[in-house]
Formats: sequence, C-alpha cells, structure tokens
Amino acid sequence: MDHTQKLRIKTAMIVYELETSLGNYVIENEVLHTISESSIESIIDREKVRGNVLSKENLNLIIESSYLDEIFNFAINITLNTSLHQHMVELKQLCLMFGIFDIRNAVSHPNRPFPDCYWFRVAAIASDPLIEKLSLSNIRTALNSAMEENLNTPPDEWLYNVNWAIPNTLPSTFDHEITGLLGRDKEFKDLESVLSKRRNNLIAIVAPGGVGKTALVLQYLKDISLNPIWTSRLSCIVFCSLKNEKLTIDGIEPINAIIGLEQIKETIFLDLKKIYSNHEFTTIEEAIEILEDENILICIDNLETLLMDSQKEFIEFNEQLPISWKVLVTSRISIDSATTVPLEPLVKRHAVNLSRNYLKKRGVLDFKQEDLEKIASTANNNPLAIRLTIDLYLKDGDIISSISKSQKDIASFSYKNLIEVLKQKSIVILEAIYAIGNPNRSELIEFLNFSKEDIIESINELGKTSLIFRTIDEYGNDIYELSDSIKDLLLTNPKNIEVRNSITEEVKKRKAKILEQSARIKQLGLSEFDEEYIPDNIDPTIYSLVTDLNKCLGKNYNHSDLIIIKEKFNDILKYKNNDALLLYHFSRIFKDLKDTSNELSNLIKAEEQNPESPRIKLAIALRYFYNNDYLDALNYFEFLISKNYDETLKSNKKFSFSVTKLYYLSLIYLGEYDKILDKSINWQSHLNWSGIIGVSRATALKRKIEFNHSFTDIITPLVEEIFDILNYIFETEGYFDIACTEANKIIKDIDFIVNISFEYSQHIQIKYLSFVAKHFFNIISKLRNENINNIENQIFIKKLFDLELIGNPIKVVSWFKRYDEEKSKYDSEHILELSADGYEIVKVYHIPEDKGYGLSSFMFAENKEGQQFYLSVNFFDEGWNRWGYIKEGDLLAIKYKNVKNDGKPYQAIQIIEIDKY
Repeated sequence: MDHTQKLRIKTAMIVYELETSLGNYVIENEVLHTISESSIESIIDREKVRGNVLSKENLNLIIESSYLDEIFNFAINITLNTSLHQHMVELKQLCLMFGIFDIRNAVSHPNRPFPDCYWFRVAAIASDPLIEKLSLSNIRTALNSAMEENLNTPPDEWLYNVNWAIPNTLPSTFDHEITGLLGRDKEFKDLESVLSKRRNNLIAIVAPGGVGKTALVLQYLKDISLNPIWTSRLSCIVFCSLKNEKLTIDGIEPINAIIGLEQIKETIFLDLKKIYSNHEFTTIEEAIEILEDENILICIDNLETLLMDSQKEFIEFNEQLPISWKVLVTSRISIDSATTVPLEPLVKRHAVNLSRNYLKKRGVLDFKQEDLEKIASTANNNPLAIRLTIDLYLKDGDIISSISKSQKDIASFSYKNLIEVLKQKSIVILEAIYAIGNPNRSELIEFLNFSKEDIIESINELGKTSLIFRTIDEYGNDIYELSDSIKDLLLTNPKNIEVRNSITEEVKKRKAKILEQSARIKQLGLSEFDEEYIPDNIDPTIYSLVTDLNKCLGKNYNHSDLIIIKEKFNDILKYKNNDALLLYHFSRIFKDLKDTSNELSNLIKAEEQNPESPRIKLAIALRYFYNNDYLDALNYFEFLISKNYDETLKSNKKFSFSVTKLYYLSLIYLGEYDKILDKSINWQSHLNWSGIIGVSRATALKRKIEFNHSFTDIITPLVEEIFDILNYIFETEGYFDIACTEANKIIKDIDFIVNISFEYSQHIQIKYLSFVAKHFFNIISKLRNENINNIENQIFIKKLFDLELIGNPIKVVSWFKRYDEEKSKYDSEHILELSADGYEIVKVYHIPEDKGYGLSSFMFAENKEGQQFYLSVNFFDEGWNRWGYIKEGDLLAIKYKNVKNDGKPYQAIQIIEIDKY
C-alpha cells in the first residue's frame, strides 16, 4: 500500500466517524422534537422520488438518508438554547472552512489524486477541543487509530454510495480514472459558472477529438452529483453517449452506439423511467409533462454525429424541454444558441505528468524526462494521443514509430469524419488557411474569388467543427489557425490540391510585391513624410493593399481598378476602423476621386488615432487649403512649423517646402500682411526656403500698397524693398516658378510708378524700369503660360519702351525692338520661287497662349484674300528649332489640303520660312 492510499484510508476513517457520530448524536438527543417538520418532510419527499418510502417516526432511517449538511443543521437545532449550541455551530463552521464536503468526495474516488492536505485538515478537525466539548470522543479515537496506523477501512457502501449523491445514470467507471484528470481546474470553474446560471439551458463543451471532452464532463458530473450544494439545484442527471468509434492501438474501431434523435429520446426516456420508478409514464412526451417541475440535467456525449445532419431537429427538441431542465453536450461542432465552453489541449506540464502517470500505471517507472516531453509535444498535448502513443510503445517497443502512427491515427480520428461533410467552399477555406498560414479575413478575401459573405459563412461553418480556431495577431487582426493535428492530416491527405497550389503561388507573388515595394521605398529615400511611404512593420495584407494603391495612383489608372482597391479598404476597415495608416491611405482614394468630403472625414479619423503624425496633419492642412478654408489650414501649418517640420533636417525637402509655401499663402489669402511682414523680417537667414519667404514678403508689401498709389512718400520705400527682395532672390536662387509668377504680377501691378498722374521720383522709376529690363525676359521665359511675343506682353513692354526718361533701360534691351525697327524686307525672288512651286504666301495673325509648356504648337495665318489656315509645328521644316522665333505678322509659305472644310481654317501640310535680307 503506497503512502497516498494510506492517507486516503486514514482520512476516510475520520470522516466516516464524523458522520456516524453526528448522526448518533442527533438520534440520541432528539427528544424535544426540535427538528422542523418541513426539514423532515423535505427528506421524505426526496427519498420518495427515489423510490424509498420513509416514515416520519423512523428517525434512524431519516438520518441515514440525510446529507451531512442536514445532519449538522439537525444537531444545531437540538442544541438550541443549550450551552452546546455555540460549540456545534463552531464545529460546522470549522468543517466548512476545511472543505469537509470536498474531502468526502475525494475519499470516494480511489483513482483520483489525493492531496495530503486533506489528511491534515481532518486531523485538525478531529483534534480540535470542540470534539471533546461536544462529547464526540469516537472521532478523536478514530484520529488516534489513524495516527498509530491502526487502519480500519470504512464500509464499502459508505465509501461508494455517498448519502448526498444525486440520482444519475453516469457510467460506473471512467476511462480517465487510471491516470486521473489533470490540468482542468479552469474548465471545471467555467462549467460551474455556466451551469449555475438559470438562463443557460443548453451548454456545449466543444473541442476536437481526443482532447478530453468526455473525461471532463464525466468527472465534473460525478463531482456535482456528490456535492450537497447541487442537491437543491438538480433532481437527477441523465447521461447518454453517441460515441460511435474509439481509437485503439489497432486503429479506429466502431462502437454500437445511439444514432439519431429518436434513439436519444428513447434512451433519455428509459433512464428517467429507471430513476423515477414511482411515476407512471409511457413516452418521453409524458415524462416531460409529468416531470416538468423537476430540475433534470441531460448530458449527451459526442453530439456531433447528430449535429452534422440534424442540428435543426435537435434544437427543436431542446426547445420542447421544460425550462427547468438543462442539456449539457460534448461535441466537435458548435451548436447554434448554445452557451459554449471551449476545451483546449493540455498545457505542457500537465501533458508531461499525464504521460508519466500513464506509464507508471502500466508498470514503467524509469522513463526519461526528455522522452516524456517528446511524447507530449508530438501528441500536441492531446490526452488521447498521449495514451495511444504509450500503448503503441508498450506494444512495439519503438518510441519513434509509435509517435508517428499515433499522430496519423489521432488526426484521422479527430477530423476526417468532420471534413467529409463540409461544403465545398469550406474545404477551399480550409486549404487556404493551410496554404497561407494563419491568415486573417482580408487575406482570405484577397487570395480567394469568394465574396465577403461566402467567406464569413464558411468561417462560421468551420468554427463550429473545431477544425479552426481564432486568435488575435500583433496588429489586432482576427487570425484563423489550424491545429497541428489538422495540419498533419491535410499534409498527407489534401482536399483540394489545385486551390492549395494556386494560393501558394499567389502568396509568393505578394511577398515578391512587398519586397519590390520595400526596395523602391529605400531606393527613393521615402520616409514617414512622404505620401507613398509604407512602414515595414505592418500587417502584410495592408502593406500589399497600399502597394497596389501606390501603383494605381502613380499612373493614368483605370477607374475600375481604383474602385476595386476602395472596396478592399472598405472590407478591412469594417473591423479595423481605428487604424490610422489605413484611414490615411483610404483618404487618398477619395482625394483622387474628387470626393473631398470623405477625404477629409477619413483624415480626421486618422488624426484621432495618431494625433502626432506630420503626414496626416499636412494632408488635412492641404485639404482645408484647397477647400479655401484657409483659417483651418493655418492652424495645422502653424502646428507643423512649431514642431520644426518646415526644416528639411526635421522632415524632408518636399514636405518642408509645402508647409512653408502654403503657410504664407494662407496668410496672404487671409489678408494677414502684417503677420507675414513680422514673421519674415529675417527671411534671408532661413536655412532652406528664404526664397519662398522672401517672395511672400514681397507679395505682402505689394498688397499693402494696393489702392494707395498717391501716397508716394509711404509707397516708395516699400517698392524699393520689393525690388531689393526680388533682385536678391533671382541673383542667389535663380528664376524658380513661384518667384517668377509673383514677380510677373508685381511688375505689372505697380506700373503706376511710371504713370505721369502720380509724382514718383525719377530714381524709383528708373529702378523699376531697370528691374524689368534685367529680369522680365527671364521671368516670362520660365512661365508656362507666358510668351514674350504675345500681345499683352508686347503692349506692356512697348508702353515702357515709349517712356521718355533719360537713361530708360528698356531702350537698349536686346529682347525687345519696336515693330517698325524690326520690320525687314522679305526676299522677293524667294517669294516668286515658292509661289511658282505651288506654295501659298500667308501672314501669321494669331499665336495662341499655351496652357502647358509656354510655347504653342500651333498658330493661325491668312492669305491676302483673307482665307484662314491652321499651322502646326509638326509640318514645319525647321521643327521646334525655329518655331519659337515666328511672331504674329511674319510671312510664311505653306501648302495645304484643299478639301471642303465647312468654313474652318485649311490644314497646312508643309510650312517654310521666307528668306529675309
């Protein structure tokens, strides 16, 4: 006899004597009839349901049929108003504190682990002075005998037929009792919590095969059947099993089992008839009606054999049961409307202990720790797989082959019959999860040609079978995983190899796309300040999607492509609506679709999730700016400048340029000229954008002098500063677009300086004309929509040219001459030759202003009869080399298509310049 068994017997001796002594105490001292009638009638009624008829006068039988808790209450009642009353109350409290009911259960299960603390607890009770004060000396005698190891095992009927047992049809022996049930404390607590709630009438323990569903539920039901707390909650427990096969060392063996709902009903009916033998009912329907007020718990094991084909019928049957009845099932498939208690494989420690205990029970004591861990690990901590592996090892003596065979058998046992009944789309999803490796929903949508609804429906079906389980990844996505066992099964027995191969190739392509984009980002030096930048440490699905968006927006995209990408964003944002990166790039789609309202709303949402992102801040500022909401934009620009993002060292060139330029433009449009002048006092010292700030200062100065032309004393120094600023910018930074655009406006807007109506000094007039002479041609040449030869510019320069000022610098510029000076004679002989060769002599009367590149590719001319012609550079002999020198009024020789044109100009098909002398 081992040490644990001795402790169990010693503990049982004391508990047995405690129950016996308390019962005898009540029988011997109940002379004043202090036990309430209701308490006695409750016991009599309970036993009557069980088929036992008791008389009120037979106190001995009543005490034998009472629970320990009831006996304690009887003893407390009969000591009321005596000096012993308080002692009896304290003894009950002591027994409750030490968990006497749990200890009573433990001694009745010889194959379960028995903590040595139980022995010390009952010893503490038996040795407490309360025992002597109550004259329960036999309890102390039992303690002394136990301590002297004078062992006297209590009667078998007391050990195995506990007084407070709830009537049940549970099996008399359990498969797991050889090792005990390990590592299921959490699940016991979960079951206790779920089953205790009145509203939970259908409870399901869901897990793959072999994890221990049956073992858990049998042990739990056995425990509560022996727990006095549950006797007031449950009238009886009915157990039936639908398990139709078992896994042995010889493979999967069929079992004669209940099949179909009708057989389940018949089994429940027979069990109820057995338990309630004093009631008369001939059908399950009658039993349900007669026992409507009873608290009956029905447990159905391995319900998936029914659910795969008849879930709806089972739900209807459950709904017909009385509200006070409960149904507890184990299944590999989830049940609609059931409260689910999931069951995971054992943790490593308990799996290793299970291996050790099973080997010990099979007579193997010297197994290596590393082999125990190997068995547990390769069995995926599955209790059935562990036992099967050890059985195979003891049969064949080879641990490697035993592990291999058990893995194959357990996978087939756990999953094969489930997979066979799945819909085809669910099979495809299963293969996709295998091929992708723990995908999220977006990846399934990305790699499969299924609708979002199909994906969700299939995921729900698979989730009910325990073939997949859901976790959360580092990015907050719902991730779908396969257990190691199902991976093993799919590895050797693929269900749709075409889908698997196709998805595998698509996964490779996505990885290649991500690597290519990552390399491009590094090559271009993109950073968090750039619109197309994608950080490396993000969800691959999002990375791939943003890559597609960058590619789509980086070319003349197909509108339908962008809409497809938009829908993919929509799908992800439905369950990741707090992802700032997603929201930012989603806004870019609306920006390109000209939906500024949705663009801004998504940017605001992105800002709420990442309020420090400079890229998001700038995007919001730009949207406000181009919506003409300059005050709102200004707030964002000022924030970015306060963080020094207008410096290239803090951000980058493009970002800092946008911040600086649009900040000052916002101030200009808001009329904050004084603020610009205040901010730009030291504009030349700005490290990066002195030119932009200088131009803004010049513009603000120009705006301040508008409509004040007559105040020459005030305006003159402002005009001088404007020219000084622009001179400095052109000399140090060249003729960049913004400076040229503003300078062109300023030159033409302050021409009032040379107006004789105002009395500006010759000094300031010459300074103005000198600026024009020095810079105007270069300014115009840089502007796309300007041309030195267009009418407006020619009129403007001619006006300045005609000013009679001593030393007028416009008189000597090389890029402008008066028409009558420039006019030269054409070679008349050349004109005659061209005419003889069929050319039409025409005069250019209009050169359009080009809106793109500064030089129009076409012009219009007419002959002496007034017939109009359309001339294109594509038909000009000299091409672009000489095209830019042609001016309005020049003569050209052309040939043209002489076809009916409905009044439109004729198309020239050859154009030649006429020689001059």
